[in-house]
Amino acid sequence: MFTSYADSRTTLPGVQAEITDVTQGVPILYMCDFPPSNLRGGSVLMSRLLETYPQGKLRILTGSYFDTVSPAEGRLPCEHSVFPTTNETGPLGLGRIKSFLEWLMIPLLMLYAILIIKRERIKVIVTIAYGHFFIAAALASRATRVPFILVVHDDWIPEIRRTSWILKSFCVPLFRFVARSAAHIYGVTPYMQQMLNAKYGVESEVQMPGIECSTDCFPLREDSHSNTECLRIVYSGTLTRAMDDSFKMLLTLLKGDVLLRYGITSWELHLYVMATPENAKQAAWCHENIKVHGWVTQDELRRALRMADILFLPFSFRQEERYATELAFPSKTADYLESGKPILILAPPYSSLIKYARQWGFAEVVDEASEEKLAEKIAYMAKSAECRERLIVKSQAALEENHNIRKQRKGFRELVNHLASGT
Repeated sequence: MFTSYADSRTTLPGVQAEITDVTQGVPILYMCDFPPSNLRGGSVLMSRLLETYPQGKLRILTGSYFDTVSPAEGRLPCEHSVFPTTNETGPLGLGRIKSFLEWLMIPLLMLYAILIIKRERIKVIVTIAYGHFFIAAALASRATRVPFILVVHDDWIPEIRRTSWILKSFCVPLFRFVARSAAHIYGVTPYMQQMLNAKYGVESEVQMPGIECSTDCFPLREDSHSNTECLRIVYSGTLTRAMDDSFKMLLTLLKGDVLLRYGITSWELHLYVMATPENAKQAAWCHENIKVHGWVTQDELRRALRMADILFLPFSFRQEERYATELAFPSKTADYLESGKPILILAPPYSSLIKYARQWGFAEVVDEASEEKLAEKIAYMAKSAECRERLIVKSQAALEENHNIRKQRKGFRELVNHLASGT
């Protein structure tokens, strides 16, 4: 029913100096529906945060569904335990049945976690507010008196209300119980931190998406875009409801000829997303100005971002997605900042992206759903060397202050040691 295996993948370059001997460190259990990997935002962040933790002291307890679909890249070379889960989808009510069975399995998941905690002498649990593993983690923490760290990347309540008929009525008190049981909480933005305090009366620490800061590659100057060159716009990341309307607006713009009126004669959109050629055809991406590259490794993505003229970052204008756009934060923002390339954000004024970008000045923004305004801003960024130079300088400042993964790892290690000592 359960499986356990040791991951033997090698450590990524550039972080070897940070790694300590495997006999050092506090034994911790990472317990989440998905394992650390390069699948998407939350798993990427945890992969980077835990990458240099002594792997002999780290144990992963994750779900079988995400363990199967997650890519090999970004996995951690520590022992993994896999608990049976499903994709919670299917026709004729099958998805609801799967979901119901998974929630019924929480007590068994809790007992399995307790077994690992006792056997491995775990001192601290780390979990993410997603799915249902974090609830079992809180229960296991209560039963064993082992403190747990709760990481909040998204507002769990609205998504559960929309997708789970089981928890719709009592998800708020359930989340309040978990949050107030946590020994420490990380929130992905200052706005998430404020929400957690206002709604649930808990304090949290802001930990934004992190990345290795290689600012030596930042260009010092950029020449103005030439009308004879092809303007290269890049988007990377997961396509979700929290950004699809803004993304589609860019597609519509680039398929048409509006940019010609602004003196841009040639352009391309390069997409680095998890999509097959069939997916691209169904989504109407088959166009001479759109290049679909699919999923690539982090090294390939880094090179692609550094070849861009503009990096596009969208968030939805739909009110039903406000719970996500106002509080959450795209993890790819850190990768964009590290690339040293100009960033363009299309998002509503209340979104975390727009507020953060205006505070730090690292991106040009369009805060209304206007194709004409978007075209105008793209042309301005393409033609203005002063704009690009200014954005590069501001990006470097925001990157070092808020997204330096080495600082985050150091703080995390100190927190784990503090919690384990019981002081």
